[in-house]
Amino acid sequence: MVDRDKPWWADDPDIAAACDEAWRWLESAQDRPMVSTEPDPVVVDFFSGASIRELAAARDDVERARRRYAEAVRSARLAGMSWGEIGRLLGVPKQSLHRRFRDTVE
Repeated sequence: MVDRDKPWWADDPDIAAACDEAWRWLESAQDRPMVSTEPDPVVVDFFSGASIRELAAARDDVERARRRYAEAVRSARLAGMSWGEIGRLLGVPKQSLHRRFRDTVE
């Protein structure tokens, strides 16, 4: 006679063995580490906008540096320095300086 109060798998030996193994593994596993109480740095950055402000400031700094570089080259040429002298001081080939600034300086 079949016991209708139990599901079909309740007495299955394979399922019972798998359950026993799972319980042994769970009981032998180390405790999980405590969840950090520190706020998530990504979320903090997102809501504060710190990275966005830093990127905008860096973009502005780069633009100011480009203008300063161009003005320094223009001033040096107006002071009589050659493309070669300027290139040596800046560490770039004189040809690239001439190509980039020839229309704005002379």
